Amino acid sequence: MADRFFNVSEVIKDLGARATKTILYENERTNGVVWYVPPGEEVVAHWHPATDDAWIIIAGEGEYYLGGGVTHPIKAGMVALAARGEIHGVRATGPEPLVFVAISAPMPVEMVKV
Repeated sequence: MADRFFNVSEVIKDLGARATKTILYENERTNGVVWYVPPGEEVVAHWHPATDDAWIIIAGEGEYYLGGGVTHPIKAGMVALAARGEIHGVRATGPEPLVFVAISAPMPVEMVKV
């Protein structure tokens, strides 16, 4: 891994008004990304057939999708886990962007939208 340390504020600076995923690293076993989700934007509800997804919420707040119209509030300092096959996604609901780090394994990550 060439880069081992990242400043999240640098990763998200100059991002616009749309939800944006920035890949920090990716290899044959796992990946790590930073999601930047402006207020009102979303990461669509989806699931992964063979991959677990752990989200570490860095800033902001949102409604985490659990499937079937059910949501759960999330905010900075929380961790949200989705095992393979579990529906997840989020809409940013606060006045500030929702920012989270997502770690997924095993690779490859296949995304099935709900």
